[in-house]
Amino acid sequence: MINHALEFLRTELDTYIKSQPGHNDPRYVSLGNVALIDTENNDALRNTLLITLVNVEEESTLKNIKVMHKQANGTVRFENPPVHLNLYILVTANFPDNYDNALIRLSQAIRFFQGKRVFNLQNAVSNSLKIKASDPDEPERLDIQALEILLDLYTMTFEQINHLWGSLGGKQIPFAMYKARLVKIREPHFTSDAPPIEIIQTEAKPLDKTP
Repeated sequence: MINHALEFLRTELDTYIKSQPGHNDPRYVSLGNVALIDTENNDALRNTLLITLVNVEEESTLKNIKVMHKQANGTVRFENPPVHLNLYILVTANFPDNYDNALIRLSQAIRFFQGKRVFNLQNAVSNSLKIKASDPDEPERLDIQALEILLDLYTMTFEQINHLWGSLGGKQIPFAMYKARLVKIREPHFTSDAPPIEIIQTEAKPLDKTP
């Protein structure tokens, strides 16, 4: 689901930027590893807004979810609860030869995500994810249908920024960090089926008063 979620955000942002006047870049928004922008053969990462996943965090407040579901035939199905994830996404404007354009594109990205913080199939502009959600051969079809991403701008301290770009091994370029929540991941199988507990039988026994 992580790939579907990030591609969904990429497509939505790309569609928005293409609608803005005055730009004719070969690539508007790309998915890629920002740590590779200073390597050779990195043409696909240049002159584009780059979306990079930099951290994955489990949403601990949603861990206590019931694992028992009653089926139509009366049996009870036990399933492992899904994992709900928060994705920390780095949006960087990699325009090494045009700093002004980098700032323009980053501003457009921030403006778009400010105006649209919730992403799901109902408000999707592009059809790519809707096609996957209706594909019976797509193993994550049901999770895609239920996908809903809430995007928040994540403010970092100067120390955190220094550690981030140091771990990425590159020089800092214009960027914004976002926290995308909640991406649900679930393995589509159940652990067991069992009949429901309908009667609790108790048995009273006299106390043994023998010393």
